[in-house]
Amino acid sequence: MSIIEGQKINNTFFISINNPKSKNSMVLGFHPQLQSKINEAENSKDINSIIIFGEGGFFCAGGDLNSLKTRRDMTVPERLETLEQLNGTIKKIKECSKPTIAAVEGGAAGAGVSLAMACDFLIMSDKSFLSLAYVKIGLTPDGGVTKLLAEVLPKQILSELALIGDRIFAKKLFDLGFLNLISDAGEVKSDALKFSEKFKNLPQNAMFRIKTLIHHAYDNNFDEQMKLEANLMADSQGDKESMEGIDAFLEKRDPNFSKFRS
Repeated sequence: MSIIEGQKINNTFFISINNPKSKNSMVLGFHPQLQSKINEAENSKDINSIIIFGEGGFFCAGGDLNSLKTRRDMTVPERLETLEQLNGTIKKIKECSKPTIAAVEGGAAGAGVSLAMACDFLIMSDKSFLSLAYVKIGLTPDGGVTKLLAEVLPKQILSELALIGDRIFAKKLFDLGFLNLISDAGEVKSDALKFSEKFKNLPQNAMFRIKTLIHHAYDNNFDEQMKLEANLMADSQGDKESMEGIDAFLEKRDPNFSKFRS
């Protein structure tokens, strides 16, 4: 049985984690299947955006504890090798050229938080939460989650999440400016699909360049970021997308970026 399923819905690629008995935890096969679906979406020219969703009322519970238990008998290099599977998934999402949306119903825990935070946009239901309860079982966070959260949360809130392991619910996260959208319980999937319509006729090359700028903005100094902006703007000015966009603006018509995707 496939743990990860994918389907095209209009111009959106909808990826569902479908292992609700384990709260969609990262069991054997999880990472290669998810990475394969992201590659499929990347290689589909008619796909404008990607949604990641957990079936059964929970987004993702993170690492499978039964699998984690077996790692105590491994050497450190062997453990690091297994952790690279998770890291590869997070990098795959972050480096994806197309906008990615995490649709969190119920909750995201452990590495499931990494999965959600690696996406460009985050939608949660008003009943859902994030949980980094590693400390409660004597573990430390992984999957880049402390970096991803530090980019958007004050140190005190990150400390509350990671050092105490308490859940933080969507309402508080929304008030902190953490979420793009807060939905009624049970409506996250449909709201995420509506949200994905925003990308219906936007230029894909330009969006990928903008994603690159956003990702580097948190680490580059001002001169480095300004140089990167200049390089990508120079590329954009010679792109067919900008030619269409500028001509459409001057001609007072809607641009047609979809013609460059065939």
